Amino acid sequence: MDPAIEELNRIVDQAESLLRSLGEQGGEAAAAARGRITETLQQAKSRLADTAKDAEQVAESLADRADDYVRTNPWQAVALAALLGGVVTLLITKTTRRE
Repeated sequence: MDPAIEELNRIVDQAESLLRSLGEQGGEAAAAARGRITETLQQAKSRLADTAKDAEQVAESLADRADDYVRTNPWQAVALAALLGGVVTLLITKTTRRE
């Protein structure tokens, strides 16, 4: 997961916790703080939802492009997959030999 999204989730969790603790206290200052925290939480959740939606669209676009490439160039895709498999095998072999 993206560190920025993790940080935003952490901030939202902390703000919700603060909001719950303020809910037990009264007074105008507490009410104003609750209002600001609630507004900030809604904005953060909205941004987080927008970011997730954008990430999903990018992932779908990349998957579509990869699918189109494989359908257009099947043998090149097979060669590329074999090459990547060889590289991964080589890296795993070197790593296990060092240990």
